[in-house]
Amino acid sequence: MAEIISFEDVARARRRSAERETVAACVAIVEANLHLALRLFSTGPAAERPVRARQIRQLGEILEYMSAAQAR
Repeated sequence: MAEIISFEDVARARRRSAERETVAACVAIVEANLHLALRLFSTGPAAERPVRARQIRQLGEILEYMSAAQAR
């Protein structure tokens, strides 16, 4: 007995899979940037710390947003 699978369902599943892979790659990039910002915050000049702190907060917010989007 054969099962008929809608082309739309297959296309949607492939699209979602590609989107998940793209989001995962983006999360890895943002995480790497966050680690770099943390390192620069701790080792850089004191005058740059407010800028680095803002960077860290922004990157953290982006990661939160992406994690919520990934969970959907």
